[in-house]
Amino acid sequence: MARNQAIVIGINRYEFLQPLNYATRDALAMQEFFKQQAGFERVWFFADDSPDVNGKSTKPTLVNLQRMLRQVFETPFLGDGDNFWFFFSGHGVPHYLMAADSDPEDVARFGIATSEISDRLRRCGADNVVMILDACRKGGR
Repeated sequence: MARNQAIVIGINRYEFLQPLNYATRDALAMQEFFKQQAGFERVWFFADDSPDVNGKSTKPTLVNLQRMLRQVFETPFLGDGDNFWFFFSGHGVPHYLMAADSDPEDVARFGIATSEISDRLRRCGADNVVMILDACRKGGR
């Protein structure tokens, strides 16, 4: 039977960008769908007010998101027939997603490149990787 896992990120409160109204709500709805209706075995959840997990912060900061992408996708953990989903709701600019503390004046350094995300996601070993990006492309300006 296929295994399903996901990362869900929703950011309303940005340090250097306009706040959003519904990104966190949309991410919460996706997390609940994945867990309760679709029966995913694991969902990593990052949002403005998400609680710490095992003593680690799940705030959607650049460091937290980069660390998770680096550590979780170090080695394959899924296999044939498995699925991995990535959902992001927040600010973006072309080719980058903005973390809660990303600097819009230096996106290449303080944004998260979508190519980096897709490269990391492919390392999970799943047959199918799905990225859903609900991001405006003006970077909150």
